[in-house]
Amino acid sequence: MSGALVESFDVLTTLATQRIVVASTGNASTVQYPDTITSLPLGITIDTVLDTGNAIPVQMNGLAYLLFNDSVTSGNLVAADTSGRGGPFTLAMTSASISRPSAYIGVLVGPTVGVTGTIAQVAIHPGYDRATA
Repeated sequence: MSGALVESFDVLTTLATQRIVVASTGNASTVQYPDTITSLPLGITIDTVLDTGNAIPVQMNGLAYLLFNDSVTSGNLVAADTSGRGGPFTLAMTSASISRPSAYIGVLVGPTVGVTGTIAQVAIHPGYDRATA
């Protein structure tokens, strides 16, 4: 984790280690698990916080370990489910009148993940890939 940017954030509920988090809407300096695939990730937790009075450290760059809930091939983009676990990145649904951005945390640099519950390394570089109608 040398050179990694780690920042502490407040929490509103228990958050587990090795999970993707996003900024909490309406709560300054607070993080939560993503509630949609369009929530832009901030980073990956590196500790578990059970008490909402404590802060949680979040790694925001570099290589971090992430708990996966779905299969992802090495070298592919990684997205989050609503409990902060990693899975394959897919574009959001689109229609002729609307397009929504899909967010990802980064790229799986560890071996291909084929089993739920696997922990693997991800290169953190959050972003969006905008689907177009």
